[in-house]
Amino acid sequence: MRSTTTRAALVLALAGVVALVVVLARAASEDAPPPGPAASASVSEVLGIRPGDRVTVVEGEPVVGAEVLRAAGTVRAELISEFTRHGLTLDPGFWDRARDGVTPRRALRDRAVRAAVLDKVRRVWAREAGLLADVSEEGFQRELAAENRRRAQAAHEGRPLPGVPSYDQYTYAGVRAAELDSALSKIHAAGLDLSERRLREQYGLTAGRDAPPFEQARDNVRHAVVVREYLKALRARAG
Repeated sequence: MRSTTTRAALVLALAGVVALVVVLARAASEDAPPPGPAASASVSEVLGIRPGDRVTVVEGEPVVGAEVLRAAGTVRAELISEFTRHGLTLDPGFWDRARDGVTPRRALRDRAVRAAVLDKVRRVWAREAGLLADVSEEGFQRELAAENRRRAQAAHEGRPLPGVPSYDQYTYAGVRAAELDSALSKIHAAGLDLSERRLREQYGLTAGRDAPPFEQARDNVRHAVVVREYLKALRARAG
């Protein structure tokens, strides 16, 4: 009789433990945050930034959410590839799974903000040089709309312009940045040491075994020096 009572008590105790474990597991599940967005989520969902948000300020000009989101859309695929090469899987929670202490979400925001800041500095510099009147996001959107109207009008008149029939914001941002870099680097070149001595020195540092003679390479060497020094100055302004 005593043995039966003991076994019954043990069964009841085990049942209580199981019930407690179930309750605790359920509570932990309810309290745990839901998985974050999958890798396929939009950059606005990942970053939680709205187009009109003021993200930061550089050289007295606001950098708004639309500019950061556009930059994020440009670097997003490269960043996903980088993190998946190191073992992260493309499932819910991808953006918050850290590698070397950094989550893809944090890396995306940091890179996008840096890129947007750099472009803002580029546009401010272009305004100083008389190449732009408006460095704001609204100004960028007006430029884009005007360029697409120009292309549509040219196509209507039977004289389509080189390139695509119309630009999306990502392609136009890249094209416009390249145009401004080209113009600004030429302006910046006026203050650089581009003497024969400097160019020959640079040629000596970079020319490989099969490089053409300096006299043939002079223009390319000069261009490389100008672009390098311009980009250095641009990044220095961006901080």
